Amino acid sequence: MTSTSSVFSRIMGNTALLISSRIINAICSFIYVAWAAQTLGLANFGYLLLVTTFVSLICDVTHLQSWQCLLHYGTSFFEKKEFSKFHDILGFCIRSDFISGLIGFLVSITLVYFLGSSVLHWSPDIQMKAFLCSVTILCMNTGWSTGILRLCNKFKYVTCYELITTTVRTTATYIGFVRHYTLDYFLFVWCLTQLTMFVSCTFFGVYLTKKFTGSLPAPRLIFSLKTPLKGMWKYNVNTSINQILEAVFLQGATLAIGSYLGPKDAAVYRVARQIGNGLVKPAQLMIPSLYPEFIKMRDKEDWPGVKHIINKTFGVVLGVSALVLLIVYFFGQDIISYMLHQKTTYGFSVLFILCCNSIINILMVPLEPYIIMIGKVSNLLKIRISVIFLYFSLLGVFMSTWGVIGSSVEILLSSIILFAFCFHAFNSDLKKRLPK
Repeated sequence: MTSTSSVFSRIMGNTALLISSRIINAICSFIYVAWAAQTLGLANFGYLLLVTTFVSLICDVTHLQSWQCLLHYGTSFFEKKEFSKFHDILGFCIRSDFISGLIGFLVSITLVYFLGSSVLHWSPDIQMKAFLCSVTILCMNTGWSTGILRLCNKFKYVTCYELITTTVRTTATYIGFVRHYTLDYFLFVWCLTQLTMFVSCTFFGVYLTKKFTGSLPAPRLIFSLKTPLKGMWKYNVNTSINQILEAVFLQGATLAIGSYLGPKDAAVYRVARQIGNGLVKPAQLMIPSLYPEFIKMRDKEDWPGVKHIINKTFGVVLGVSALVLLIVYFFGQDIISYMLHQKTTYGFSVLFILCCNSIINILMVPLEPYIIMIGKVSNLLKIRISVIFLYFSLLGVFMSTWGVIGSSVEILLSSIILFAFCFHAFNSDLKKRLPK
């Protein structure tokens, strides 16, 4: 078996581990979303999705993706067993997680206070619920611990903490379904789920750090204001901005639809997007495995190997895409009717369009890690900002003309533009690096 084949086998093996837990999570998701929708009714269920989407969006917008920074700067120190230098990097990543969590909490409560009524059209009661849920942002960033799991190639622990989180969420939702609890309870379940994920992921991160390096970073490294290596903050912020823009692109649409069309249409859109993302999730789970391998191959300047891995990845992604389209075509109407606990005249159309959008997104699976790896994050940020600006500028026109279907079509067109740019950037760069 060649070296490249061995790398791809390792990527697929790690992806298979992640898929095994996500299959269980997807099955449970279909169940507990349906339970919540049936218990609360479509309007209150829409408010549940709007509040949790808002808090998740603020979390994504303010939290730094420190796991990428840990892999980018810490991999060589970790493999050379230079653990004192590695602890410097790790301490920086832990510190950035704490700082971003605090900023996220403050931003969330500020925006709820100033925009909750005027922009989001929430009642004082819904605003208070959003205030309370905002506290959860303090413990939603698992950046450094996620980085440790990926660096140590221990993806089996990801399946463990995701299984724990899914069990807590499904069990608690079932209790609410049986007892006919209100919106307050289901929001509490969401917060409890986030806390469970944070505690379990952090536990495994601490365990692996002590196992492989012998100790944890000293407190002075965590609370120090010193940056271990030049450029770390810039890299951390740039890679995080890319994720922030993606979150605004995806989750901001739900809030805009809720504000303009109401909670019922927001619920249809969000659930349809959740179904589409769930169907393509197996392909998206290749990203956590691809990025560490790309970093290693970059350090070895094995660009033919990178091309081989990307071509194989595209083959897997195209196969998943074909399967998704078949599932949606034959079973899409039944799936979304079950999830919402009622039939809608436009639910299937929204689902099909958003599934096509999800397929375009998974075609980005090998491209985005490559662009980040070669240090062209700024180029990706520019096009993503342009696409998002165009999307939200025209969103009102699309919604006023075609309703929630219009917003779905627009996000599909935006994703196509973004993919075309990324493919061109990847193809042009790789041609320069391959041997003549």
